[in-house]
Amino acid sequence: MITINNEHNTKIVTPLSINDLIKTLDIKSGNIAVAVNEKVIRKSEWGQFEIHKNDIVDIVRAVGGG
Repeated sequence: MITINNEHNTKIVTPLSINDLIKTLDIKSGNIAVAVNEKVIRKSEWGQFEIHKNDIVDIVRAVGGG
């Protein structure tokens, strides 16, 4: 089980990369940031960085406004 944005998820099979998680969740990768266990992961590392059982993942989207 991993936690994504404060929701427990038992359907995601770990380990998997952040890129694979984003694809699995059908999220467009533009303007988002991902943190794993409270550490922001650079987008250039998403392909290699693995998410494991019990990790806490936060995915946030930048929103413009004025």
